[in-house]
Amino acid sequence: MNYFQLFSLPAEFSIDQNSVAHCYRELQKQYHPDKFVMLSDAERLTAMQKSTEINDAYQTLKNSCLRAQYLLLLAGFDIALEQKTLQDTDFLMQQMEWRETIESFTQDDEDEIEAFAENIQQQVNDLESTIEQQLVAESLEAAADSVRKLKFMLKLQTELEQLEEKLFD
Repeated sequence: MNYFQLFSLPAEFSIDQNSVAHCYRELQKQYHPDKFVMLSDAERLTAMQKSTEINDAYQTLKNSCLRAQYLLLLAGFDIALEQKTLQDTDFLMQQMEWRETIESFTQDDEDEIEAFAENIQQQVNDLESTIEQQLVAESLEAAADSVRKLKFMLKLQTELEQLEEKLFD
């Protein structure tokens, strides 16, 4: 059973996160290992495995990048462990510029950091929209490239958040 089936959702990129969270809580109520403490070792092991599967599914479905990778995997296109790099030189150059910008920020740049963060969030939103369209069109190679870009953008967001904590806490 795949994660979408487990959560009774269509295998689509765009899913209702409230439904994911609600279903997760309901499944955990049903399969939480603490409910099986008085049963046999085999039954406890089965409950623990099911609970782990539910947790893995939830982490995957609530994260746009992991969800896109999982949809690609379901379509027979596994990019999780690949070593392939992006061939988009414009994006690679843009990556370098973004990293240099982050490295140049100081405590005096609070407004610029906020604007930069908004720009990066817009880039993430645009990539998620592109990925959704590519998956619907079954353009798997293009979707895989977009997922690689999204991974970078999400990592960039994390680095920016860490910089903000360092500068302003």
